[in-house]
Amino acid sequence: MKIGKALPDLLPPEFAVAEIDSENAPESSATDGRVARGQRTRRHVAEALMELLREGDQEPTARAVAERAGVSLRLVFHHFTEMDDLYHYVAALQLRRQWSEMPRISSKLALATRVERTIAHRAALYEDVSAIRRSLARRIPSSKRVTVTIAAADALLLEGLKETFEPELAALSASSRLELLEAMDVATSWEAWERLRTGSLLQTRGARRVMARMLDALCAPAAHARVDAVAVS
Repeated sequence: MKIGKALPDLLPPEFAVAEIDSENAPESSATDGRVARGQRTRRHVAEALMELLREGDQEPTARAVAERAGVSLRLVFHHFTEMDDLYHYVAALQLRRQWSEMPRISSKLALATRVERTIAHRAALYEDVSAIRRSLARRIPSSKRVTVTIAAADALLLEGLKETFEPELAALSASSRLELLEAMDVATSWEAWERLRTGSLLQTRGARRVMARMLDALCAPAAHARVDAVAVS
């Protein structure tokens, strides 16, 4: 299930249908066929770049991407005017996937269950996207479009926290609520995960435990305040 409002289309118009399964889409005309082939090529080139990033190539060249995709360098730059366009396409593709796979964790569940499920989702997501996210992060200073797309991905995760931990947030004053939400956002961010995995050199299980401990420690006082408020009323 999806969280919050519909995702704004951060891709240029020609990329707007990138998620359509063009392999199985009907081709009603020659024009439709050319469009579908263009979509498949763009997607194939983007997947090639992501494969190289996951394999440890931090800055794949356009030629390396073309070779991995099995297309000519000329064709890469036919569909993407520059590498920044390709990275933006990859960032937006990742965002679309993140949105489509975002779980809805009921706020009615026990706090411990919500914490565990939230961290389980974050861990799986971050392990999947980290190699690509690192490369995108390096492009933030020079690419406004990549920056905006990453911000949208982070905002989606923040929206999930708001819904999942609404009872704890609702028990606080407006200023305290904002502070807690900001703290929860930082504690469960990709940057925190990256610090645990590459800075502290923790394995996935250990990083999950630390992140869960941080989130639980942040939520527990608010949960206790909520219980006390109910008892007084």
